[in-house]
Amino acid sequence: MREGSAPERTGPPVCAPRSPDVLDTVLDLLREVGYDRLTIDGVAARARVSKATIYRHWPGKAELVAAALRHRHVGVQIPADTGSLRGDLLELLRTTAAICTADADLMQALTLAMRTSPELEHLIRQQVMPAGRVASFAVVVRAAARGEIPGEAGERNLFHDLAPAMVMSRILAHGLPADEEFLTHLVDQVLIPVLRYRSG
Repeated sequence: MREGSAPERTGPPVCAPRSPDVLDTVLDLLREVGYDRLTIDGVAARARVSKATIYRHWPGKAELVAAALRHRHVGVQIPADTGSLRGDLLELLRTTAAICTADADLMQALTLAMRTSPELEHLIRQQVMPAGRVASFAVVVRAAARGEIPGEAGERNLFHDLAPAMVMSRILAHGLPADEEFLTHLVDQVLIPVLRYRSG
């Protein structure tokens, strides 16, 4: 049995019907102590629930952390329809910048954790990252419906990866603000050309 895991069981993991307090606690502890030092005992004590309650819903630490990250994405709103691709992209990036600024310590902790825990890395890539693309997919679907970009533009991973990566690099790697000037340059000079590119 691996460390931080409940006894093995069969069947799919059970989703907790009312778990926001536990999941919020996980995110708080990730920010404070990082993934390696986060424990089920610590989560249970902080959230004031039993370890048995946690293990009934999540089989181990990696699954619990992945669930907390998916929970974090649920609160991210799809940008309002501004009537144009450019306007929608700016709204999307403003939200992305706000999240990156608020969650900088959490993102740094997760970047390190993914290097040391293949199990967590797999769960984040398979379960969390797709959830983070919901808002960007909504933007490109609307733009395609308006005829602003080709219909296949939404399938370009380059766009969905590029937008958050450049914002995160600006804030986390370079320590600079993702201000309106930067976001406007990113939209006009990078993202719109990528989306409007027509192959063949």
